[in-house]
This record gives sequence, structure tokens and C-alpha cells, in this order.
Amino acid sequence: MKLKLILNHKLIKSKSWKAKSPRESMPVCTLILPNKLYKNYLKNWNGSRPGATCLKDLLELYGPDLQFQEKLNPDSALMMYQKKEEGSQKDWNRLNFRPDLEDWNLLGNYARKHGVSKCYLFTFLLNRYFSDSPSSEIFKKKKAA
Repeated sequence: MKLKLILNHKLIKSKSWKAKSPRESMPVCTLILPNKLYKNYLKNWNGSRPGATCLKDLLELYGPDLQFQEKLNPDSALMMYQKKEEGSQKDWNRLNFRPDLEDWNLLGNYARKHGVSKCYLFTFLLNRYFSDSPSSEIFKKKKAA
């Protein structure tokens, strides 16, 4: 008795139900900001991809400091998150944007190093930016490039 091996050479095409985005490599990320910071953010960053530009600018300004600064959360066994104030959800705004993957990963690395969430670190950097009231040299640098 002879056995014959039958192989099916047809390629199986799998369908993906994932929505195709024009920028597939950049996922939509959501950060939650206090109302005051959100309004300041809207005043300072506008144009094409303001969220991604804001994140890139903050990391350029404060990234070197974050590498050598003491941890924001001294108890690194627990992750520190933002605390909602008594005003509840009406004092918070969602910021949806498509960051560059390098910047989003860098924010995540700094957040893990300091034992805080990405939202907490982004809010911390925005607070620092507006409390320092930096000159507009970062915007000049972007225009010159």
C-alpha cells in the first residue's frame, strides 16, 4: 500500500479587523490634563500635530535633567499616578494625539525610571514649562530648522 502526501499550496490570507490609519506606525495616545494646563497647552502649541510637537519640545528641554534628577517617586515599588482634585472630572481634559514613537517610548522610559505614569510625567513637565516661563527660543529653533 502506497501513501501519498497531499500538500495544499494555497496561501491563506488572514483578514485584519484593525482599522487602517494613514499613520499606522503612530498609535493614538491619550493623556489627561488639568483644565488650566490644557488651556495653556492650547495657547502655546497649535498647527500640525500640536501634541506630538509639545511632547518633543518638552523632552528636548527637560530630557537631560530627567536622566540625572532624583526620582519623582522615592517609593519605586509603587507607581505614582495623578490625583483628581475635589472638582472631579469637569476640571480635567483629554488630550488625544499621535506622538512620534521615539518620543512616546522615551517618555515611558523616563516615567518608569522615576516610578510615575506617563500622564503624571507629562503633566509634571508641562507644569515645569509654564512655571519656568521659558523664552521662545525653542520655537525659534523649530522655525530655523
